Amino acid sequence: MYYSLTLIFLFFIIYAMIGWLCEEVYCSILEGYLVNRGFLNGPYCPIYGVGALIIIYVLAPYANSPLNVFVMGVFLTSLLEYLTSWGMEKLFHAKWWDYSDHRFNINGRVCLLNSTMFGGLCLILMYLVHPLVKDLLGLFHKSQLMIIALIIFILFLIDLVESVREILAFNKKLDAIYESTREFAENFKEKGLATANQMSKQLIDYADGKLEDASDQLEEVKNQAQVSFSSFISKIREKHFLDRYANKRLVKAFPAMIHHRRQTSLNLYKAIIHKKASKKNEAIK
Repeated sequence: MYYSLTLIFLFFIIYAMIGWLCEEVYCSILEGYLVNRGFLNGPYCPIYGVGALIIIYVLAPYANSPLNVFVMGVFLTSLLEYLTSWGMEKLFHAKWWDYSDHRFNINGRVCLLNSTMFGGLCLILMYLVHPLVKDLLGLFHKSQLMIIALIIFILFLIDLVESVREILAFNKKLDAIYESTREFAENFKEKGLATANQMSKQLIDYADGKLEDASDQLEEVKNQAQVSFSSFISKIREKHFLDRYANKRLVKAFPAMIHHRRQTSLNLYKAIIHKKASKKNEAIK
């Protein structure tokens, strides 16, 4: 029994790492820079590990028919992706990926293009990759595999707990940014910026360098409050530790993330990080 569980876990972690590598290469090429994809900090995407286990064990009886493996693989992996998107959205109040701009999508959670690609990956997994992985693990003694699996499981569990903690802390940080922006907005009610969301949008425009046409209004705001937008941004960056690596990694890993409660705060966070990165690049040049 323990050996069977060991193999299942090792299959899971191996395919989670392979999935992470595929995502890393694909997304880095699209974005033009290295992107540490995935919900967790480590080099693995659990959704690929779970998907691989489903394909290996559920579709094994249909292995003599590649067409059945493809069709059922498309359905099962799409269902897994949809449920994962829905579950993470309910848990963390954010939509981590969005395929709304893709044709033939379902609520932006899955799309035909990705589902078809997953179907092709199912064929590669079933007939090429998995036989090689089984042969590779067969080179080790059972006791060796169990020790390796135990060590990896402990590291994985630590990463999982820490990643969940970081996401919950990130949500609290967005709440804190909202409150800071709301307090700042109190000074400008007569300027039509009575809410934190309105102020956030103004600050985002400032961080993105889009307030040239409103320079008179900006100068008036500065004179009245005796504080510039830039000093306020520096203040919340220092107060809320916006430069924390874990937070920036999440934003880069899921650029299409939609936060249901604090989207304007998330946009402000992105704008501030982008502004600092731009200044850093200019300094290097």
